[in-house]
Amino acid sequence: MNTRWPKLGASLALALAVAVATLGPARTQAQMGPMMGQPLDQLSGDDFDKAFLMEMSMHHAMAVMMARPVVANAVHQELRDLAGTIIAAQTREIAQMRTWARDWYGMEIPDHVAMMDMMQPSNPGMASEGGHAGHRSMQKPGGMTKPGGQGMPMGQMHDMSMMADLWELPPNRLEAVFLSLMIPHHQGAIEMAMLAPDRAAHQELKDLAASIIASQSGEIAQMNGWLASWYIL
Repeated sequence: MNTRWPKLGASLALALAVAVATLGPARTQAQMGPMMGQPLDQLSGDDFDKAFLMEMSMHHAMAVMMARPVVANAVHQELRDLAGTIIAAQTREIAQMRTWARDWYGMEIPDHVAMMDMMQPSNPGMASEGGHAGHRSMQKPGGMTKPGGQGMPMGQMHDMSMMADLWELPPNRLEAVFLSLMIPHHQGAIEMAMLAPDRAAHQELKDLAASIIASQSGEIAQMNGWLASWYIL
């Protein structure tokens, strides 16, 4: 089904404004080791692997949360399918990275998806893979607590509020906003992954990075095509 709009107007303005606001922080996060305070491109060996595992796990969790409302509410079945693929693949990769962090370094990476779910108390039945119970009642996470004593930086809290807002958009606006957000979000992951071949200590992490580059590059091309075909004259 093609739902091309003659004029996107305020909807595209919203999509692009949110995408621009997100692109800057995403690239900064993609370059930074979150706990070490050093850019990933200045780290190597085990220090790089630790920072990469922490940062990419959080980055993937954000993608999972962004994709959920699309699975539930998008107009185009092909976009619903892609969002489901993103959720499944990145949830699986998060689990793998958390396991590597424990096995290689005795390091416990928080379950960021579960933490984000906890920050949405109006939706206790939210599924972790593709589903969402009571998504229409999702509230903006204004008064966030810190589950288990582990909070999120203010920038990530802002991102959580933005993701809650995705549930409130009508289906066509949701699609335009999601595509405009996920394209640069994927690009941020690719930029991180491109550092791994020369800097990672573990071959497993290098292989994961190569898989991320291949899969998310293909998804970017697909999403760019849909955005142009469906929503941009």
